[in-house]
Amino acid sequence: MKGLDTTHLYIGIAGLLFLSSCARDAADPFTLTPTTSSASWSPLKGSTLVSAKYCQTVLPTHFGSCELSVAELIDIALQNNPSTKQTWANARAAAAQYGQSLSSFYPALAFNGSYERQKGATLNTFVPGFITQAGPDVTLSYTLFDFGQRTSAAMVAREMLYYADLNHNQELQIVIQTVMDDSYNYLYQRAVLRANQANLENAKTALDAANEKFSLGLAALGDVAQARTQYLQSKIDLTTQRQNVEDAFAQLAVDLGLPATIVFQVQSLPEQIVANPILESVESLVATAQTRRQDFLAAQANVKSKEALVLNAKRAIYPVITSDLDLGHYWFNKGLEDKGMHWSVALNLSFPIFQGFYYKNGVRSAEATLELSRAQMMQVELSVIQNVTTAHMGIKTSAQNLADSEEYLQSAELEFDIALTSYKAGTGTILDVMSAQSSLADARSKKAGSQKNWFTSLAALAYATGSLCINPCQEEK
Repeated sequence: MKGLDTTHLYIGIAGLLFLSSCARDAADPFTLTPTTSSASWSPLKGSTLVSAKYCQTVLPTHFGSCELSVAELIDIALQNNPSTKQTWANARAAAAQYGQSLSSFYPALAFNGSYERQKGATLNTFVPGFITQAGPDVTLSYTLFDFGQRTSAAMVAREMLYYADLNHNQELQIVIQTVMDDSYNYLYQRAVLRANQANLENAKTALDAANEKFSLGLAALGDVAQARTQYLQSKIDLTTQRQNVEDAFAQLAVDLGLPATIVFQVQSLPEQIVANPILESVESLVATAQTRRQDFLAAQANVKSKEALVLNAKRAIYPVITSDLDLGHYWFNKGLEDKGMHWSVALNLSFPIFQGFYYKNGVRSAEATLELSRAQMMQVELSVIQNVTTAHMGIKTSAQNLADSEEYLQSAELEFDIALTSYKAGTGTILDVMSAQSSLADARSKKAGSQKNWFTSLAALAYATGSLCINPCQEEK
């Protein structure tokens, strides 16, 4: 009767555990990770999974035939880039380890079937013969009390799961920023290529003017030589720039997780860009970054896991109370068998007394690891503040340079036209034309660079504050 009561007690405990939220996490811990390698994860409201709209990736049907926007390139990268697949796999592995850590909260049920035959005195007689024993056994074991050792171990695994999830989120933002930067760099290299083509045309115009004046006896041979030198230099620059464009395209393809030999087109930057930024204060942006930067949140989760590790190391010396229930039925030779089920119940108490300072040094090791994680978190926070500060200034600088480069280009174009017209009219020298041509080439390059810097500075500030791939619904929570 007592055995039956104990059995009911174990069944009741197991039932309560399966009704708890712990059962869900242990049975399917992957629900605590992003659903795909391109989805982000949020720990808000019971670890709800959140996937920002532009992080739900799909390969466009017009890929390879139409120009792709930067947003479409980001989608393709999140679908194919191997780095997000790696961090996603790490998160799922951490989720499985967390699920394993929860298994100690459940009773352990094991089955053992045996068949034993030995030679010796048979049952109820002293006549030598064979003894046969066979039957199943079911063993139910459960830890009744362990002073929180299981809880602290599960806390360590849970925080490491959050650490892996947040690192995955950070990798998503890294991929997004990388694609944006390299997309703008590719478009910049294309703009420089067009500028070099225009420079070559200007150099050809100046060379033609020098040849014409020389043929009329109005210019020295030195004018032709200088104009031709400038023309050949522009030609070399154009050839070199074509290689720069190919290199930038190959890097962008790799960012997308695609082979560099693939062919696709990218939308050009707009001709006119209005840059009139209205920025919050650096302090406000830093505060935003401290709540959004996934690497900083991951560092916090890492510290929490190490705090739980210290707690677990301190609790390792506490007593552990376990219980065992064994049920079975045996059959013997000569038609003998147990009368009903045999059972046994055991209550066990164990705790370490001395193991060569093993547990004491385990606490020391855990505390040192905790200090390391806190120092790493401080380093990440300083880096976050630095990123926000420099990105904030970068926005202002790039906006001013964008306006100045446009004015610089207009002035250089006018200077070249005047110098070339004056040279043809005989009131200017070839040196004036070469100087104006160099200024015009520099202005075209600076305009292309200022356009690239404007867009990359926007991406840098969004990354620095952790605002890339943020779901609006998540902000409302």
